[in-house]
Amino acid sequence: MTPVTPSGPGFVSLLGAFRASGGTAPGDIVARLLADHQTGEAISLAKLVHCGQVFGFEWRASLWIPMFQFHAADLTVATAAQVVRAELPGIWSGWTVATWFATPNAWLNGHRPVDRMESDVAAVVQAARTLASDEREAVVPPPQAPTQTQELAAHA
Repeated sequence: MTPVTPSGPGFVSLLGAFRASGGTAPGDIVARLLADHQTGEAISLAKLVHCGQVFGFEWRASLWIPMFQFHAADLTVATAAQVVRAELPGIWSGWTVATWFATPNAWLNGHRPVDRMESDVAAVVQAARTLASDEREAVVPPPQAPTQTQELAAHA
């Protein structure tokens, strides 16, 4: 998958694609919700992003989190989302990861990966593995300047 450049129509498209699976929320709100719901050893959103347990994408200097990565009842991290994310190329930006989840996929018979997470996560994992295998054979793009997500994680 070619890296995707953020745009206004792209942002609106991502919001629409994730709506049925819990929507998206600004990172600062997700961070507060996590703090309110956690008991015992709390883990910050910044640490979850930094460790690759969840991903977010940036739009206009704000981090947005697709909520399908969390269980709605208690905001614990959904294991299925972690497994799929781990199969995608690690060099991808959050925007590119979000776009992959939100784009119809030939390996999923034209369904979007996010829409198949609950019904057929094994197929989504396989689609990610197939893509990652193809990406490993491609030329790695040059490094980019640190993003807000990386800066946030560095201070976690």
